[in-house]
Amino acid sequence: MGEKETNKKTQNMAKAAGGSPVKPSGKKKNIWVFPAIVTALYAVLYVFYPSKTLSALSYAGKMATVIAPVLLLVLLFIFLFNLIDEKWLKKTVEESPIILQYLAMAFFGTLSHGPIYAWYPLMGQFREKGVPYGPISVFLYARGIKLSLLPMLALYFGAGYAAALTASLAVFSIIQGLLVDTVMKNNA
Repeated sequence: MGEKETNKKTQNMAKAAGGSPVKPSGKKKNIWVFPAIVTALYAVLYVFYPSKTLSALSYAGKMATVIAPVLLLVLLFIFLFNLIDEKWLKKTVEESPIILQYLAMAFFGTLSHGPIYAWYPLMGQFREKGVPYGPISVFLYARGIKLSLLPMLALYFGAGYAAALTASLAVFSIIQGLLVDTVMKNNA
């Protein structure tokens, strides 16, 4: 997609959201300004507080190693999703029963990990390709179910509580999807 098409798409999305169209600045932004400023700040801080600066850098490195696999997974999903034909996806989504869409998105939401904002681009692409708001809401809500933390939840609160909480999150993710679809259809 060319820059001109991207700008037009951005303007159309802004109009659809009720805002004013975004005017492209025409200037190429330098993406290295922020990292250069952060690096300079760390260098200055290292002069005055070397141990605290090294500790902060160590913590940032650990966080990056935790976040990087999730971001790579999201990028992989985005790449794979770009390979799907939009017409086929829209037809499949429109023809499949809504409950099947909700169950699939609840399943994938439960399996997803990492920060929620990392999944917004993929959900945006789903929306652009015709997936309704309801299933997207189901995915985001179902992310509250953390399979990797279920054993710890059961250990601290008991298996009954863990099962009840997990089931209620799954059920309410579907209810939220229905509500969002209803509200969005009324606003359209």
